Amino acid sequence: MPKLRTEFRFTLPKGSGIKVDAGRKVSGTMRLIKVRDLVDIERDGQVKRGTGSYYVVMLSRCITQLGALTSINRNTIEKLDPVDFAFLVDFMNEINHQVIKRMSLECKACGYKYEGIISRLGEA
Repeated sequence: MPKLRTEFRFTLPKGSGIKVDAGRKVSGTMRLIKVRDLVDIERDGQVKRGTGSYYVVMLSRCITQLGALTSINRNTIEKLDPVDFAFLVDFMNEINHQVIKRMSLECKACGYKYEGIISRLGEA
């Protein structure tokens, strides 16, 4: 079985608000969400008050590198262009949902093991 990828590279569509060398696109790395992230976010004061900061907090936790930055916090995420923010939320959802769409399978006839992909939620 192939090892599960836990980090994914991305390139922001706009990249404004992040310092990079002239003429370069803003790239970064995002890791999969951990259960601990979800638990900690539910305990976060701003999230509890319903300020709409859920995705800001979540992205600040799962983005491990953005341009030259390796320490990502809420302020970093809040400075992003709305197009980049929307891209990152979509990217985060995509990489985390792709993991639950994959499952280990084994042929009952020959014993060959392989990875199957569920094409729609609810299928098995």
